[in-house]
Amino acid sequence: MIAADEPALAPSRRPTPASPAVEVRRLIYEAGEGLQYVQSSPLLSEGRVNMISVEDIAERLGSRWEVRRAQVYDHVEKVLSRKIGPTGLLLRITECDYLVVQPDHGVFAGQAVCVRALTEIMYFFLGPARRRDLAVHRVTKLSGSEIVGLAVDPRAAAEGERREARAAEAAAEAARERDYLMSPERWSPFVASSGRRVRVSCHLEPVYELKNQTRIGYRLHRRILDMATGREMPQREVRGLSRADLLRVDMATISRGMARVMAAAEHERELSLLIPVSFVTLSNKEGRSLISKAFEHAREAVEKGLICEVYGIDGAPQVALLEAVSLIKPGALFVVGNLTDDPPVASAALKEAGLQALSIECPRDFRGDAEFIGWLRAALTSLHRATKSVMVYGCESPRRAAMAALLGASHASFTKPTAEPSTA
Repeated sequence: MIAADEPALAPSRRPTPASPAVEVRRLIYEAGEGLQYVQSSPLLSEGRVNMISVEDIAERLGSRWEVRRAQVYDHVEKVLSRKIGPTGLLLRITECDYLVVQPDHGVFAGQAVCVRALTEIMYFFLGPARRRDLAVHRVTKLSGSEIVGLAVDPRAAAEGERREARAAEAAAEAARERDYLMSPERWSPFVASSGRRVRVSCHLEPVYELKNQTRIGYRLHRRILDMATGREMPQREVRGLSRADLLRVDMATISRGMARVMAAAEHERELSLLIPVSFVTLSNKEGRSLISKAFEHAREAVEKGLICEVYGIDGAPQVALLEAVSLIKPGALFVVGNLTDDPPVASAALKEAGLQALSIECPRDFRGDAEFIGWLRAALTSLHRATKSVMVYGCESPRRAAMAALLGASHASFTKPTAEPSTA
């Protein structure tokens, strides 16, 4: 709590009314450091600066004011210091007026605190006070010589404080639900329906738009590990996981990936994120609901939006795939289908499934450029029957990503993730 120095001049007791709800009070000394802080702070425009007056006490005390004003000041500062807490700021700006700044209170909560404090102060010196005698104002303008404040309605302040408290509790509950939903430990490791213990690892892999050679964001590159052997599960084993297992894999990927994004982001948001989700997860209501909630939280960390990458679409029925894509589309910037079969083949169903691109993984055992080019040319010829845009992941180098661009790929990644340390 900070109190101003003793004013050098006697104040003018009565305010100059600007309107029935507005008071204009003129300061009687040069603005000091405290006032300069308030003037330059956003707290003023946010409505967190209030003004209270003990002028009625001065008038009722009459000739005794000069003798008792030091006692009044001490009591005012004692009461307000207790109510506004250690982060609040208290400045006496005239003989009878105080500025009260409360950064940690809501707008109405700050007003209600001032009303309660002034009620207590008035009762101590004058007995019970009428509501209309409580001179509390929300400061709207503060210059070197003038203060403008809107009169505070005590009833409106109390009701507003209750609304703020309810909103704060709702926000806190939403934050608790978000933290629980997005906790990596909730989803991984887990015991699969087969009895195997499974862990999901996730890395941020940069993805580039090849035409303009610009990074569009990060892909959440996941690895699904059998904890008994420490090896990565091949796609045929992943496809054999149950629906509940695949939902856990998807949620573990998003939660672990977002933890990495938040740790790496510092003060800048990423352009976009490519998030893998199983077709099986999107095909049932419970899975789709959880994914939608996770996407809602993930969108807060990106500037442009999320790209949903649907896995397990090889051989998926066209109607079911179209329905799943349509239902997730409102929460995503784009929807991409990922083909895991090798060689990747685009079926006729994919062309009408609502997918805006297809993605494939490069096998890691090419013996040279010629073999890579032959594999990719055949793959792109097949995939371009269903879509114009094809994303090629895991190119061995920027040079091979450039080859992919020449062959007709639209996007590529070429940074191979390193293994994440295994944890039990």
